[in-house]
Amino acid sequence: MKFLFDFFPLIVFFAGYAFVDIFFATGAAMAATVLQVAWSWLKHRKVERLMWINFGAIMFFGGLTLLLQDERFIKVKPTIVYWIIAGALLVSHYFFSKNPIKLMMEPHFDAPERVWTRWLINWVMYFGVLGVVNLLVAHGFSTDVWVKFKVFGTLALTVVLAFVQTFMLMRYARHGEGK
Repeated sequence: MKFLFDFFPLIVFFAGYAFVDIFFATGAAMAATVLQVAWSWLKHRKVERLMWINFGAIMFFGGLTLLLQDERFIKVKPTIVYWIIAGALLVSHYFFSKNPIKLMMEPHFDAPERVWTRWLINWVMYFGVLGVVNLLVAHGFSTDVWVKFKVFGTLALTVVLAFVQTFMLMRYARHGEGK
């Protein structure tokens, strides 16, 4: 259920584009993101940082898209979010000695520090490259192709990377309740 909640604005965006156009889809995604943040706050009295980043990005770039009737702004939004994520991972690691990947996954894996650092760097590189690829697709192909890439391509690539890296970590998996 959390998966659907996390992807609610993206699903709404895709449906809005499929049935109307990029501008309607942008407005619908903005509204869906507002609902998502409100629901999270009402239910948990907390909104995750990544949700705030996406909220700010969709409101800024979506607002520019609608105000100027220029789809280039919404197309650049994913790149900015990916690069913010990559930057945040790097800053957390190098300036605050925290590895968000390790913090999230450590209850399930007992890996050496070098593995956690390599995993973090892999995700930083992934988000950096994904931002570049998004720009290439956004500016080199039709809006139809970009929307499909944004909805299906990036999701598939992310799932593949997560699967590969989790598979690589399996030898460090914690077993049993006592650990």
